[in-house]
Amino acid sequence: MRIFLPVFNYLCMLILSVITATIVYTMLFIPTESGFGYVEMTSLLILIAYVVFAAPIQLVLHRHPRRFRGRDLLVYFLAAWVICSALALWIDYGLVVFISYKVYLFSFCSALIYWVLDSVFLMKNRS
Repeated sequence: MRIFLPVFNYLCMLILSVITATIVYTMLFIPTESGFGYVEMTSLLILIAYVVFAAPIQLVLHRHPRRFRGRDLLVYFLAAWVICSALALWIDYGLVVFISYKVYLFSFCSALIYWVLDSVFLMKNRS
């Protein structure tokens, strides 16, 4: 059973990160009259973004693991900002993306959520 503990910890971290990031995204961007289906789709897209973009960065950063390292937060924030900005440009928000505080706020919140839960769940015995 001990062999499945890292997988279980990663899944817990990933699920909690997606739930928390979806709540933050809902508070920032989604109008109050939107339905539950919009929240489900948002959480699915956040899950894909975390698995595709954050997991490889996490593997690189875990070569020399330390809990709550500021450099890791900075790397997660820069990656989240690039991805959020690229998606916003792709969705046709235009260059207003770089002026809006919401993109920076969501990028920082998603990076902070992932960084904290990464440090709590995945770096228990390594620090």
